[in-house]
Amino acid sequence: MNWKTLFLTPPPDTVWSLDGHRVVVVHRDRKTGDRCAAVDVPKDLFEMGVAGLQSVDVQRLTGLLTSLQERINGARRVAVVIPTHWVRCFLMEAEELPRRQADLQDVLRWRLKKLLPVAPANLRIAASIQSPEGDHKQVLCSAVSEKAVAQLESAFEGAGISPGLVLPRVFALVMEPVSLGTRRVIVQQEDSVLSMAFVAGGGVRLIRTKPLPQSGGSWGGVEREVGLAMSYIRTTMAIDGDFEAVVSASDEDTVRSIAGLLEGQPGVSVRVPEVQQVCPDAHLAATLGSARLAPIAAVLDGGAP
Repeated sequence: MNWKTLFLTPPPDTVWSLDGHRVVVVHRDRKTGDRCAAVDVPKDLFEMGVAGLQSVDVQRLTGLLTSLQERINGARRVAVVIPTHWVRCFLMEAEELPRRQADLQDVLRWRLKKLLPVAPANLRIAASIQSPEGDHKQVLCSAVSEKAVAQLESAFEGAGISPGLVLPRVFALVMEPVSLGTRRVIVQQEDSVLSMAFVAGGGVRLIRTKPLPQSGGSWGGVEREVGLAMSYIRTTMAIDGDFEAVVSASDEDTVRSIAGLLEGQPGVSVRVPEVQQVCPDAHLAATLGSARLAPIAAVLDGGAP
């Protein structure tokens, strides 16, 4: 994915969000305001594997997409936001990088061979070279099953919809437009996964995705991961001064708890994205939650397929 292109092109009018519980769509209408609709997902519509999303029931998903598209009257060319844990995200160090995209893909597949228990040839890879700081070059990379992505695309095409961009929630939040030079840490929680990204100097400098404990309560894992990430940013990355923390989580209690953790950090101002604008129905917005709606709002405001 080309971050410069995403930031310079107009935002999409329609953004879809998929996960194991709901399919959501928001259509932005400049005259009448945003329209939001959602439907519950039947069991086993999406199958997970060792490297994230593994397969999709195309026929059943096409039916859900078609019904929502008829209700919302959305655009044909859209952006699609998926849970961060459906993909595998990496920030790779690189001294020398090939200029040709095909050669870059070969380099990334060779490196991913050591990181994932899946044959690199079976992965769909999206990569973006981040703006270098001095001689330091990094590549932001996401990988997901080629079969699963092809099935997602097929389901949308069956409903008469063309996904121009498919991206994980944490990358969607990174795309949110902010003032030039703003440094931000994104803290995003969904189900049993915590994701964090640090953005500075026009690029992503840290990406961290950690599964939370399945037993004994996950909050201890959240506290630990937030503490480790903040320590790494301040000490190893040597980031001084103030920066903003953006919080998105699966329920309002968790949002407030994570915000409370970050408010205790020196030099950190906390912001919870406003999601009411993209879902005017207050009851539906509360049901869907910030974890779904905040990434949608970020793409509507800042990115494009």
